[in-house]
Amino acid sequence: MDTDFLKNTFSKVISDYDAARPGYPKELYDKVISFSGIGADAEVLEVGAGTGQATDLFLTGDFRYDLLEVSDEQVAFLQQKYGNNSKVTVKKDYFEQYQTEKKYDLIYSATAFHWVDSWIGYPKAWEMLKTGGTLAVFWHMSSVTYYDSRIFAGLNAIKKKYLPEESLGFDAEGIQKVKERRINQIQSGGFFGEPEIYEYRWLDIYDADRYVTLLNTYSGTQTLPEEKRMAYLEEVRTYINANGGTVELPQYVMLYLVRK
Repeated sequence: MDTDFLKNTFSKVISDYDAARPGYPKELYDKVISFSGIGADAEVLEVGAGTGQATDLFLTGDFRYDLLEVSDEQVAFLQQKYGNNSKVTVKKDYFEQYQTEKKYDLIYSATAFHWVDSWIGYPKAWEMLKTGGTLAVFWHMSSVTYYDSRIFAGLNAIKKKYLPEESLGFDAEGIQKVKERRINQIQSGGFFGEPEIYEYRWLDIYDADRYVTLLNTYSGTQTLPEEKRMAYLEEVRTYINANGGTVELPQYVMLYLVRK
């Protein structure tokens, strides 16, 4: 399926994305800041800010921020959310096409850099960083990790019914292979070296409505025909409410850090 189409599916579910997508732990932010060594007034670029799940965390630092998003709707949302912060500039562009004379101290991307062509994106990030600057890319893995205990046995069966091609997630190839692939992508063009890798895990509790809202933000769900999408979400909601009313969702984030 066309990658640009999938990137832009998120513009349809901005309120759902903001309400249901998980954030990121402060420990991740602390690790990025300590690794990068950046201080006040550093120049920071976020690639694919979404609705600000990671932005909110990074804005606790006293830096200057450029936020990059691809749709008019997402840009408008971010401008409204951060419009009173004089240190934040929201820009509409694909990272592959983004042009600026600025050099950044830190470029980071939260569960978004997989949408960027790696053979373009990582060499471009190298060029856009100051000497000694840091690239931090990190991903939520829970949506692509296969859980089969307790309530997930039934949820997996429903997902397989509507989205059979996604029913196994990344675990079909193994987390180690995901790491290897992303390390290879980071090193595209021979610029960046071996990244430092960190993992963060915690548990979130979702009620049926919020879990369905979360599912509705995934690109696979959004590609379903409307009638099928609604049937899928309603079947999930009914199943959760019939089986205790909540989902204990393990959250799992992988962070890759590399310096120019």
